Amino acid sequence: MLFSRLPATSVLAGNLASLRAATLRETATMSASDSNPYGMKWHRSMLRCKDPIASVKYYEERYGMKLVDVYHTPSLGKSNYYLASLRDGEAWPEAGSAEAHERLFDMQHSCVELEHEHGAESDPDLVYSSGNDEPHRGFGHLAFLTADVYKASEELEMAGVSFKKKPDEGRMKGLAFAYDPSGYWVELVKRNAEGGHQEKFNLGQTMLRVKDAEKSLEFYTGKGGMGMTKVCELHFDSFSLYFLQSLSSEEISSLPAPDSPDAYCRMGRSWKPVLELTHNHGTEGDPTFSYHNGNTNPKGFGFLGFIVDDLDGASECLKQTGAQEIGEPAIFEGKMRRFTDPDGYHVQLALRKTILE
Repeated sequence: MLFSRLPATSVLAGNLASLRAATLRETATMSASDSNPYGMKWHRSMLRCKDPIASVKYYEERYGMKLVDVYHTPSLGKSNYYLASLRDGEAWPEAGSAEAHERLFDMQHSCVELEHEHGAESDPDLVYSSGNDEPHRGFGHLAFLTADVYKASEELEMAGVSFKKKPDEGRMKGLAFAYDPSGYWVELVKRNAEGGHQEKFNLGQTMLRVKDAEKSLEFYTGKGGMGMTKVCELHFDSFSLYFLQSLSSEEISSLPAPDSPDAYCRMGRSWKPVLELTHNHGTEGDPTFSYHNGNTNPKGFGFLGFIVDDLDGASECLKQTGAQEIGEPAIFEGKMRRFTDPDGYHVQLALRKTILE
C-alpha cells in the first residue's frame, strides 16, 4: 500500500516496477533453490495396463501422444512404455533405441508410463482399478487439454471411445471423461486459446485425491519435499483443488497469485502438465479414512516419478520428512529409489540421465 501513496510520475513508476520485479525474481530464485536443492523434477505418472498394444495405440491415435521409449525387462516379467505430448515438429529418436534411452530421464516433458506385466493381457479375470470406485478410490484421472471439448468428444466417440461423462452431462458442463482400454478415466479440459498451441491435444494433468491438503502440499512443495510449486488453487463448498508444477526459477518469478483468475488462465495455456491434488473437505479429520494407493489389490495406478541430480541426498531428505522407503529391484540399485507420500501413494526417484540397461 506504500507504493500507492508515492508520486505517480512515469519515471518513478517505472523504477518501482523494475525494483519490484527484481525483488520478486530474487525471492523466487531463493525460494526455488531452498525448496528444491536436489534438482527434483516431476517426470512421469505410471499406470499399469492390461494390453500394451491397445493402450499405446489408444494414446497415440486418440490424443496424439508419441511413444518416446520402451524397456523390456524379462527378469522382472514386465515391459514399460513411455508416452509424451510432443510439439509439432519436435524430433525424437526411435523408442527403444540407445538414443531414446539417453534422453528419457532428462526429458523436459512430463510423460505417462504404462507398465505391462507379461501375461496380463490373457488373464480374463484381471481388472485394474481406475481409482474412482469405492472402496478403492485414490488416483482420479489423466487429463488432456484441447481447444474444443465438445468437438473432440464427438470425434472420439465416433472413433469408438467410450465415455463416463460427455460435456453436457452432469453438473460440470464443458468437461468430459472418457475411458482408456484399461478402464482409467481420461478427462478432456478446454485449453486457453492464448497459449497459441496448434496441436489438437496435450497432456495436461494427473489427478490424485488427498486426505489432508496441508500435509500433501508440504510434501510436494515444501522444504525437503518434491520441489514442486503451487500454481493454482480453486475452492468449492465441499472440495478444493490444488495444481502443482515443476518449474524453473525463471518460471516461478513470473507466476500470478495461485488464487487469482490469472493463475487459472495461465494453467489453461501451459504446455507443462500439472499435478492436481483434490481434497474433499472433512477427510482430514477422520482417523479411519484412507485412499487406495493402487499398489495393493486391486492394483492400478503405480507411482509419480521424479528425476533428481542427487539420488542419495534427495532420498535422505525425504526420509527426514517421514516418508517411508519401499524397496526397488536390485537391478535399479544406484539409479532409482521409491518412497510413500502422506497418503501412501508411491513416489519414485530416478537419477537424472540414468539408463536402465
